[in-house]
Amino acid sequence: MKKRIFAIFLCALLALTAMVSLGGCSPKDDNYPVTVGQTKITDKPEKVAVLSDNLADIIYYMGYSTQICAISDACTQEELTKYIESVGSETAPDIDGLVRCGAKYVLTDTPLSETVMGKLSDHGIKVLCFMTPTTAEQLATLYSTIGSIFAGKPDGQNTAKDAYTRLISTIEQAEKEVEGSTVVKLVCYLYLDEDNNLCSFNSTTCEGMILDYVSATNVATNFLEEKVDENILRLSNPDYVFYDNEETLNYLKDNQTLASMNAIKNNNTYILPRTALQRLGGSMIATQSFMISKMFPASISENTTGESYAEKYGITITDTTSYKAGDDNEDIKAIQQRLMDLGYLVLEGGDEATTYFGGKTESALQSFQTANGIEATGIADKDTLSVLFLSTTLSVSGQTVAPDGASETPTEPEETQPSTGAEEPATSAQSSGSTNGYGIDLSSSKAYSAGDEHPDIAVIQQRLEELLYISFSDGDTYTNYFGPGTENAITRFQESNGLSATGQADYETLKVLFSAEAKQPN
Repeated sequence: MKKRIFAIFLCALLALTAMVSLGGCSPKDDNYPVTVGQTKITDKPEKVAVLSDNLADIIYYMGYSTQICAISDACTQEELTKYIESVGSETAPDIDGLVRCGAKYVLTDTPLSETVMGKLSDHGIKVLCFMTPTTAEQLATLYSTIGSIFAGKPDGQNTAKDAYTRLISTIEQAEKEVEGSTVVKLVCYLYLDEDNNLCSFNSTTCEGMILDYVSATNVATNFLEEKVDENILRLSNPDYVFYDNEETLNYLKDNQTLASMNAIKNNNTYILPRTALQRLGGSMIATQSFMISKMFPASISENTTGESYAEKYGITITDTTSYKAGDDNEDIKAIQQRLMDLGYLVLEGGDEATTYFGGKTESALQSFQTANGIEATGIADKDTLSVLFLSTTLSVSGQTVAPDGASETPTEPEETQPSTGAEEPATSAQSSGSTNGYGIDLSSSKAYSAGDEHPDIAVIQQRLEELLYISFSDGDTYTNYFGPGTENAITRFQESNGLSATGQADYETLKVLFSAEAKQPN
């Protein structure tokens, strides 16, 4: 009897030991499972394919881009297209490509065909299709849902709440900076649909949401549908028109009913690709900044206007700076490079910027001037160059573009060149003071945030790359500029190291970042 009791006790002890051992090998993530729609997600997804440009923008802004394994051709963020493979069409993605990259989930806001859905299901890939938000409340819900997918509950939802709050606070603060104008400004966004009908956006559309935050009245509220009643548009008489492409502007100028509108007569027309209004992540801030800078140039702060990238490109702009076709000057190389970075100048395969101001440069500059409400003279004068090198100026695809490198004093692209004079740091305990051997001195007052420029930032970027929070393509170099990529990397680092996820490289964050105890992404 005693032997039987002992045997039962021994079995129970062995079972308990096994449970403890297994629990130690595979700790339970209390954030999962979560259910999104009809899909149950049991573990944190490490490989997610994103087919929607808007969803990719939000995910990147929230700091989850390291979990994206594939995107579609519709996703145009430079930060993603540089490093992540495309699987082709948004509506008919390459199934084999999705399988190869190991995608477990596909996120989209465009319904896929039954054939595509079936093939994905055959490979065990689940599709999550989202509705496009049209209100701030729906956008907040979308953020929360995305957070739940990428990091579960409550962690993912808390990250989503912080990101959404940061987004809305930023654009509300920018709007407050220009509120109080004694003159009510009227604005409108216009584009042509597939049938060449003139259309607009009001507040009931995703694209029209940003127009609620530019301290102006959107005349599209007078329209019952997206298709514009041209007589009502003429009577509404907007002071400023933002438009999708050159065809739209030509339509307005050639239309006898609309050509007399104030915006057309006063040349207050600015190109803004429709895709820019469809992104509701960090790009929303850039889009708002662009619109406000055109409507309120004299009353906005430097934070809204942005900084000048002229020095980064190696050009000094003065009151007398001016170049035209036929000129030959080192500054022209910087002008061409900036036009190329913004997508206005396309040179033959592999050709680089030159010092000669030729016909292509003149044509590209005229296109840029037209797109930014500047008289299309083709002359690179002070006013044109000031806008050209502004950090908030948008590219032809509707995005801000930091310099990719290159001026007489090689100035780095957003995210890459070892700090000058710094010794080759080691990630192990090559200790030198509190920074573990890196060429950066820390003090309790030291802190860097988005928009700052300092040699320390290049060292910070290098350390973030070594810890796998940032990745760069071949040939890129660290920079002295604290851009969105650096901010998102710092935010992810803070999350993985138990710090407050502010996106600011403050003293406490830098102490951990340059310590031997710094952790890689969770």
